[in-house]
Amino acid sequence: MKKITSVFLASLVSLSCVESALAWKQPTHKQEIIDALAYMGSDYATADQRRAYDFYVSSASGDANFAADALGQACYDVDDFKDVHLGSWWRGYWSAPAFGLAHSIVGYNAYHHFVTMSRGTDAHGNDHGGYNYQHRTPNGSMGKGEFFNIDKLAAYYLWNTQLEKSDFNGTEANYRQGSYSSYNEHYDDFQDMPWQPSTNAGTYWFTEFLNQPTFQTVGYALHFLTDAGQVHHTMSTSANHHSGWEGWVQDYYFEENMADVTAVSEAVGHFNPNDSVKTIITQLAQEAYSHPEPLYATDHETRLSVAKVMIPETIGASITLLTKAVNCLHGECGEI
Repeated sequence: MKKITSVFLASLVSLSCVESALAWKQPTHKQEIIDALAYMGSDYATADQRRAYDFYVSSASGDANFAADALGQACYDVDDFKDVHLGSWWRGYWSAPAFGLAHSIVGYNAYHHFVTMSRGTDAHGNDHGGYNYQHRTPNGSMGKGEFFNIDKLAAYYLWNTQLEKSDFNGTEANYRQGSYSSYNEHYDDFQDMPWQPSTNAGTYWFTEFLNQPTFQTVGYALHFLTDAGQVHHTMSTSANHHSGWEGWVQDYYFEENMADVTAVSEAVGHFNPNDSVKTIITQLAQEAYSHPEPLYATDHETRLSVAKVMIPETIGASITLLTKAVNCLHGECGEI
């Protein structure tokens, strides 16, 4: 009986994780970047934004559509990374649940996609930490009862699993960005893991762009920035209507004109390309954190009121990062 229950629970987790933690749907990530680049080529753009636009388009042999698609696709692709493996030496390590539908859909790299604004300094010494099962806020469900709390179901499935040591020395080290990490202290049991925040991941990929300017490296940095515009990723929760909110935004993105150019023009003025990548991401996350309604409300009007703020803010922050990247190549970077 115990074995049957265990298998059922694991299967349920695998299925439930399909709707878990990927901050915005991938097409939304891509469209936000396409809209950001379009703005940079418009009459609304500043001289620096236009110079950055010309850089990306010229890098695509003058094809603006190709440049937008390449940047957007790179931002899209990060959710498909399989660079984080959880498990144990006696049963193996996996980049996603070992079986069930989620095996090919959800990767454990998603836990690097959070910056938790509901808490301050984390165990690594970051100003704000990443996902942490112990400190998820709020501790809610998908609205179907506590039994379907994705955070809890995932934790039950992953209880006492470890981060693969090679990932600690690779991906986690890359995302450490000056903070402190100990494998035995921080990555021995999933339920206690303080994951590195998305601010660090974004900074890492931005630095990689400066070392090797490609659509991919800056696009990967943009992914971790755009994650911060989704409130669930500022409160360390995969539950609380997480997937439903993201799906709703994707469904109504064009119909409700969420990327209104006038709103984007106002939003981009809230960010400074001379600020560090960490500051830009944290600023966007703070704005998302101040609009918690999608955690609790599912009605169209409430969701729309938040989307009309957060989509332009996310696009504005993306324009700022794209501009900052080219400014840096010209020796006008400000703080990295």
